[in-house]
Amino acid sequence: MTNFLASEQQGIELLYRGNSIHDVAFSEVEKFNSLCDELEVLPINSNILISKEFNIPQHYKELDVETYIRNKVPQSGDSDSSVNARVEQELAMYKERGLYPILQLLIYIIDTMRKNNLVWGVGRGSSVASYLLYLIGVHKVDSHKYNLDVKEFLK
Repeated sequence: MTNFLASEQQGIELLYRGNSIHDVAFSEVEKFNSLCDELEVLPINSNILISKEFNIPQHYKELDVETYIRNKVPQSGDSDSSVNARVEQELAMYKERGLYPILQLLIYIIDTMRKNNLVWGVGRGSSVASYLLYLIGVHKVDSHKYNLDVKEFLK
């Protein structure tokens, strides 16, 4: 799988080299499909432009995101109910949008950076509005504490 939008010429080059184009995202699907008869290949379904399959260890692909996140919630007493409500709200929003594979990928990336003592930023942009990303360790801004609206990130 490629991680870029391929042009028509890049797609043809992949075919000539004997590579599969099944998971390739094309910038001009219609144009490529118009040449399929000439190339003697099947047209690409434009609904499958971006694959959610990441090249990560299998146990991260099978990771129960909800359990992982819930185990990360700090138990601090009085504010537990509002924190838990925030976590459940965000989990529902991520699930509704089909973003659990992204969370699995981010958990893998953060675990790998921690394991290798790599340093990453404190956070920037709208991502700091997500409490789940804070719990995973993507950024260091407690969006619940500062009452940041997750909708700013998940528009």
